[in-house]
Amino acid sequence: MQKDIHPDDIAQFGLNIYQYGHEVCASQHSYGPAVRQHYLIHYVISGGGTLFSGNQRWPVRQGEAFLIHPHEITTYTADKQRPWEYMWLELDGLIAVRSLEKCGLRRDMPIWRPKDPLSSDDARQHLQQLVAQDPLHSLRIAGLSCLFLDALIANVADGGNEDNGCGNKHLDHAVQYMERHYHRSFTIGEVAEYCNIDRSYLSRLFQQQFGYGPKHYLLLLRMDVATSLLSDPNLPIKIIAYSLGYASQMQFAKVFQQHFHCSPTRWRQEKTQST
Repeated sequence: MQKDIHPDDIAQFGLNIYQYGHEVCASQHSYGPAVRQHYLIHYVISGGGTLFSGNQRWPVRQGEAFLIHPHEITTYTADKQRPWEYMWLELDGLIAVRSLEKCGLRRDMPIWRPKDPLSSDDARQHLQQLVAQDPLHSLRIAGLSCLFLDALIANVADGGNEDNGCGNKHLDHAVQYMERHYHRSFTIGEVAEYCNIDRSYLSRLFQQQFGYGPKHYLLLLRMDVATSLLSDPNLPIKIIAYSLGYASQMQFAKVFQQHFHCSPTRWRQEKTQST
């Protein structure tokens, strides 16, 4: 059973939750090939199955989780003998991205495995409580989502990103730099210099982790903050533009239009009408 939540309810929190649910699958039940617009994580309660992406396949068993990245073509199929039962959560936003990174989940390794299988009950219990919630309880859902992600981070096998070499440390520094400085104008070259690496190498790190480059990551970061600021009808759009590092309101409006296919003013009007 799937439950949908309106992400506007918690947009300013930096964690957008779109839907969640629970399913007991039949033998060899398959979903896909399909493409998601947001992150989609499944936690396997019992049984098992297989995730397929590109030319790769990953078996997933009880107590493990698998992540589907945005704009990625995937198929997942339940085992024939012991089909899986799982719960899922679809989300995005800065908190989600940073937390999933800390879980060690990447496009080339989308499987979460617990360091201590006995402790994985914490993640399962938080997600079970979340799935039981009415979608109207948006703050409670956000809180349980954070507890679920925190439990995954605390029990990730092999220390998550800690064993992935210096490359991910550079990526982590780059993301932190952008999150601290998105409000001013800077180049990707400056980010690479801050991380003490070549710009082309930084771009490869972002492509491997997110499927797009650092420039697009910065755009998504600014647009995420932009929608939060636009939710305040008393905040002038010109001030929002400067707060996001744009030289003018016109420049900000052009970028916003290209990303959301509507102007900041129109987005704000629609937001006001829906509340």
